Amino acid sequence: MALLKSLKNKVLLARQFLFSEWLILIEAWWLLLGFYLALRWLSYGRLNKLMPSAIGEGLTSSSRLAYAERLKHLVEISSRLHLLHITCLVKSFALRWMLTRRGISVQLCIGIGKTSSEVHAHAWVEMAGVPIGEAADVADRFKILGSVEQVLPSDFDAPVI
Repeated sequence: MALLKSLKNKVLLARQFLFSEWLILIEAWWLLLGFYLALRWLSYGRLNKLMPSAIGEGLTSSSRLAYAERLKHLVEISSRLHLLHITCLVKSFALRWMLTRRGISVQLCIGIGKTSSEVHAHAWVEMAGVPIGEAADVADRFKILGSVEQVLPSDFDAPVI
């Protein structure tokens, strides 16, 4: 009986997504696996050098944040469907990769926060200083230790020749 209920829930989950979203879920699943393994074999700095440069112009600025939020949601779903325990750092790397490949400039942030008895670390992605899929006060709760920005070539003032 429990198996049928689980199967019913998965079918209901499958019906709520468009075909294009299923492709993104599959892409995210594989990227999560890749970054999970890469973070065990490569240093953070070396892995950062392998990140792609943003290609193309991407979406209009008004729809970029909404699209980034949707991708974040799909990455979260993929991580829940994964066989491995996926951390926020792995999810952030995957989201950064996906957004950068779609021509959206983002910044991966790593922060540390302390409660009365524990220290917590967290990684998230920001676009123009706005956390994607996170609480607005995430930068207040975690002191940023480091961040890496992917900047589109159009973000620079190129000399006119």
